[in-house]
Amino acid sequence: MHIFSGYNDSIANIPGTSIHIYSILMGIAVLVVLFSSWFKMYRRNIPTRTLEGSVFIIIPCGLLGARLWYVLNHTDMVHGFIDVIAVWQGGMAIQGGIFAGLIVGLIIFYRASLKYKISMWVYLDCILPNILLGQAIGRWGNFFNQEILGWDTGQAFPWLPSWINDHLHYPNDHVEVYRHPLFLYESIASLVGWVFLIFVLPKIGFWFSKKPWKIEAEKYQPLWIKEPIVKSDYYQPWKVVKKLHSYRKWKKSCWEKAYYDFEPEKSLIKDTKLRTFKAIKVTPTMNGVQKIFVSQKNFFRKITNKFYQDASPLNQSYNPNQYKLTYTGAMGAGYFIFYGIIRVILEPFRYASDIMMIGSVRTSILVSVLWIILGIVLLVFAQFIASKKFRKKGWLYEKQY
Repeated sequence: MHIFSGYNDSIANIPGTSIHIYSILMGIAVLVVLFSSWFKMYRRNIPTRTLEGSVFIIIPCGLLGARLWYVLNHTDMVHGFIDVIAVWQGGMAIQGGIFAGLIVGLIIFYRASLKYKISMWVYLDCILPNILLGQAIGRWGNFFNQEILGWDTGQAFPWLPSWINDHLHYPNDHVEVYRHPLFLYESIASLVGWVFLIFVLPKIGFWFSKKPWKIEAEKYQPLWIKEPIVKSDYYQPWKVVKKLHSYRKWKKSCWEKAYYDFEPEKSLIKDTKLRTFKAIKVTPTMNGVQKIFVSQKNFFRKITNKFYQDASPLNQSYNPNQYKLTYTGAMGAGYFIFYGIIRVILEPFRYASDIMMIGSVRTSILVSVLWIILGIVLLVFAQFIASKKFRKKGWLYEKQY
C-alpha cells in the first residue's frame, strides 16, 4: 500500500484517450518560447513571417521528437506504429523535442538568413535563450508525471509546500519517501539562466567599454551632474529610487545614440577586405581521380579563404569609437553553456536507471560537458572570430550594417 495517495495527471478523458497535464504544460512551454522569440524579433524590426510560418513545421517535429525520445527509452510500451507517434498519451521527453526543433529550426532560419540578409547569429539570439524559459515551465509537467526526482532525503523539505512534498516519490515507492525535486531545481535554474542571457549578458560588453559620456562629454553631459542625489533625498527614499531609475534610462539613451542609432556617411563606409581566391583549373588531361582531388582542394580552399577576411574596416565604420560589445551569437551560445551546466550539477543526484538513452551517470555528465564545450566554442567564435572575419555590408548584426 502506498503511504502517499496518488492523483490523476489527466485533466480530461475522451473515449479512447486522455489529455495529460504534462502535455498541456509542454504545449504552454512551446507557445511561451514562440511568443517570446516573436516579441524579440518584433522589437528588433526583424521580419517575423518566417517564425510564424515555421510554427506549423517546428511544433509537430518537436512533439514527434519528444515522443520518439521517450519511446526509445520505453520500448516495452510500443505495440505498433501508432504508439510511436501518440503524443496525446502523455509520454514525451523535453530533450527530444529540443533536439528535433533545433535541427528543423536551423534549416528554416538559415534560408531566412540568406533571404533577408540577417546574420544567423541574430536568429539564434532571438530564439535559443527562450528555450530555457520553456524548459522552466515544461519541467513542472514532470512533477505531475512524478518523474525527474533524485535521491531519497529521508525527510520532507520544510521550505516546500505540502502539495509538492507529498508527491516527491515515484509511484512504485512503498515507503514514506521524499526525493530531491530535481524538476524544481532545473526549473529554477533554467529561469535564472534565461534572465541572465536576456537581461544581463547583452550589457556586459558595455560595462567594460569606454563610455560615450566620457568620450564626448559636451554631447552627453551626465544626468547625475545635472540632477545629483543630494543629502535631503535620503529622507525620501522614493526620490533616490526615481533618480537612479532616470540615470539608468539616460545611460540607455546614450548608448542608443552613440552606437545603435549611429549611421556613418556612405562615402566613409569601408567594406570587409577579401583575399583573392584563385581556383585550380581542371584540365582535360587530368584523369577522374585527379579531377576529384582538385575539386575537393578548391572546395576546402574556398572555405578556408574566408578566414583570411578582415571585417575590421567595416566594424570601424559603424563603431568608430571602438565601444566594447557583446556581439550577436553570445546569447545563443549561452543557452548550450547553461543547459550543460544544469545537467552536470543535477545528474549526480539521479539514479542511472532514470537517465534516458544512456543509463550511466558518468556518461550523461560527459555528454553534458560536451554541451558546455560546444557553447564555449560558439561563444568564442561569435565574440572573437565571426565578428572580425565574417561580416558583410548590408546585413543585420547588433545593428544594421
